[in-house]
Amino acid sequence: SQIQLRGTSTLQNDQGPMIVIDGVPGGDMSTVSPSDIESISVLKDASSAAIYGSRAAGGVILITTKRGSGSRTQINYDGYLTASTIANKPDMLNASEWRAANKALGKDISTYDKYNSDTDWFDEMTRVGVSQQHALSLSGGSSKSNYRASYTFLDRNGVARDNYMTRHSFRFQFQQRAINDRLRIGLTGAATLTDMQMPFSDDYILAYNMLPVYPVYNADGSYFTDANHNYDQGNPVQNQDQNYKKAANNYFYGQGDVQFSILDGLTTKVNLYKSRFSSDYSEWQDPRNSRGQGDTGKAIRRNRLWDRNLLEWTANYTKAFGSAEEHKVDAIVGYSWENNLYADQKSEATNFAVGSMGADNIQSGNLLKIGNVTSSRNEYKLISLFARAHYSFKERYMITATVRRDGSSKFGANHKWGTFPSVSAAWGISQESFMKDTKWINDLKLRAGYGITGNQDGLRPYKSLDLYSASGTYYNNGSWPTAFRPSQNANPNLKWEQTAMLNIGLDFTLFNSRLSGTIEWYDKRTKDMLYNYEVSTPTYVYNQIQANVGDMKNTGVEILLNLDVIRNKDFTWTTSLNLAHNK
Repeated sequence: SQIQLRGTSTLQNDQGPMIVIDGVPGGDMSTVSPSDIESISVLKDASSAAIYGSRAAGGVILITTKRGSGSRTQINYDGYLTASTIANKPDMLNASEWRAANKALGKDISTYDKYNSDTDWFDEMTRVGVSQQHALSLSGGSSKSNYRASYTFLDRNGVARDNYMTRHSFRFQFQQRAINDRLRIGLTGAATLTDMQMPFSDDYILAYNMLPVYPVYNADGSYFTDANHNYDQGNPVQNQDQNYKKAANNYFYGQGDVQFSILDGLTTKVNLYKSRFSSDYSEWQDPRNSRGQGDTGKAIRRNRLWDRNLLEWTANYTKAFGSAEEHKVDAIVGYSWENNLYADQKSEATNFAVGSMGADNIQSGNLLKIGNVTSSRNEYKLISLFARAHYSFKERYMITATVRRDGSSKFGANHKWGTFPSVSAAWGISQESFMKDTKWINDLKLRAGYGITGNQDGLRPYKSLDLYSASGTYYNNGSWPTAFRPSQNANPNLKWEQTAMLNIGLDFTLFNSRLSGTIEWYDKRTKDMLYNYEVSTPTYVYNQIQANVGDMKNTGVEILLNLDVIRNKDFTWTTSLNLAHNK
């Protein structure tokens, strides 16, 4: 599943909103246990998301994790147990209904008289999925430090018999203050270890096509295989038991930050981040069943690695002035450097004389074709300079301006850098003197913003360069070395995809804070969209090129309402309603 905010804004592999975990951009929500989350905020409009730059075209989700506090050590536990059943199960004919239908159609089904079963294949392939989660945390601190450590275990069994996931999540956070609280040092470490098995979706096509008179097992307990060679038929229960697609994923990251207060209101911060995600995938199609019999067994092993290094420096200045400090200024400038690496290795073999070891003995396959063993590696860098200034007067009139300059190695030599500005303003209407006698309005704020964000996510590195790939062999003095051919055209003018958004919103709190909400209208326009499209040859050496083509527009209205239906010292009932329309 994928999160999408305010419609699609790219033709590339849409990455959805950028995830920011504890101030670090580019995180993965699946690596944070729900029991470790303190709060979640969503930035939808470009003016508020512009400070995050090139990956914020699809919006931003801010996740803040829990931290230790106070001087008392706390131990917390929470857990749950759930059961899932299949919804909207296909209503198939049972054996008697199938025989009656064929008789009514005048078909001769005497061939099937030897089969006396009454099998609901969807029932045989599914189950009640029982899942459980247990989370344990230890936290505490003092006036100068705080810490928190947590462990979460998740065991999830899907409604498909061959679908499960187990996950172990570890997280540790420590923060220390020194030099009269002017210095703050923070350390965070996390690890997520996941094992899963995914079902073959084609097995459910077999469940549609297998006759209800066929049994799952023969009288001797062996699998029923009479239909395994029929088109789009075969014993799907046998497939579930003998075939598999498994993955073992490991995610580790460490973060360290140092913040120092130079002067009153002026602080600087350095943040270092390192993450590594690895995935070991194995697939086995057994030669004894309908899926693997055509290849006499098939094994696939794939290992992938994602490495990420991030350095951020910021300086923040906050100042209040005036006789009643009615003027407030908040400004930040920063620099960001990021390096991402991806490596991939895949092996595939067929024709197994012995299948008992599955994909764990891939070298025993007797047939290895050209292209069955592949490897790849790519790397890209992102460098950013950014600044933001915010001014408010009596919390009544507010204005914010942001500018960000991003440079990505993914783009062509002529357009590696992009500049993305934004501006927003807000008017606290309820703070005006003419609103003092309006008691039923607790808070009312009108705001508007316009911003431009860039997009490079979904674009693979080196798409602006000439590339060559292996393609067959050629004869050379008695040998047959590998030949290479063009596989990509160069485009030095490949540039940033840009999304501009105008956003107007009204925030309100009414009736002694019993009713609150937001009404927003937006106009979101994307230009210079990245797309791989067909070109003529021989004008080009290859028939496709990555370029900036096309525009896209999204407009819509969003309404959020929060109502305290019942609120007293003994019981609280709050209802939230979300309405959204996007065109």
